[in-house]
Amino acid sequence: MASQVNFTRMDPEVRKAHLIDATLLCLKQHGFQGMSVRKICSQAGVSPGLISHHYSGKDELVAEAYRAITRQVMEQLREAMEDVAGQGARGQLSAFFQASFSPKLLNPHLLEAWLAFWGAVKTAEAIHQAHDKSYKEYRSILEHALGQLALEQCWMGFDSGLAAIGLTAVLDGLWLEHGLDPDAFTPAQGVLICEAWIDGLLAGGHQRFCSQDLHVT
Repeated sequence: MASQVNFTRMDPEVRKAHLIDATLLCLKQHGFQGMSVRKICSQAGVSPGLISHHYSGKDELVAEAYRAITRQVMEQLREAMEDVAGQGARGQLSAFFQASFSPKLLNPHLLEAWLAFWGAVKTAEAIHQAHDKSYKEYRSILEHALGQLALEQCWMGFDSGLAAIGLTAVLDGLWLEHGLDPDAFTPAQGVLICEAWIDGLLAGGHQRFCSQDLHVT
């Protein structure tokens, strides 16, 4: 009882963070389909009324947890790129890759959370919207860096948006593969693969992403 009283005196933002932590634990333990508001409340040590005060239900709370995790990831990636802002687009992309395969982002608990989120994207509209927004933001970071690289290299007609989709797919695939089987390759090798992808652009592969070479059939 004492712990519950202490919790009700938390700052609203701290309280929300506590609920998000409980949601992530329930996702890990029960999956999206198996979790419920009641289980989240039990994990957080609060009454269902407290959750309904902040959120419309389970879907919205999971979507908020998705957004919270995404913000943490984006902050780390942006900070890594800002630290090498003077090194041009190539240096910023390298920093992005290094951060992507850092211990913080290869945390098994983070992978478990993402898998649970992805499994719920097609189930709940609120989670679908959170996913759509986060991926657009993620791709926009890469699109901007690739666009800057194109400017520095004077690539005329380069479609940085399409290139960002391709690079995102490479990063997602590597991140997921490493999360499922850490022995498949090392983080350094993951970075190496991404660097090779950019090297391919610099060696002439960028022409495949130029407007005159993009044909839709």
